[in-house]
Amino acid sequence: MTWCGQCDRDFDIGLLTEDGGCPECGRRLADPPRGGSVPWHFWVVATVAVLYLGWRALQAIIWVMQQIV
Repeated sequence: MTWCGQCDRDFDIGLLTEDGGCPECGRRLADPPRGGSVPWHFWVVATVAVLYLGWRALQAIIWVMQQIV
């Protein structure tokens, strides 16, 4: 909750304007919201998935080569 001294009201962060201002008087009460960032563990899972799928693709190529010869 954010207090606006000019309006003498308490506002929830979600009710503030896009630039972080008071919806009644426009006074800046909070920093504007930043874009959401991806958590670090998403990148860990993505990296492991790429490595696993790459390894499976290599195994498939080796298997196909063995079947041809």
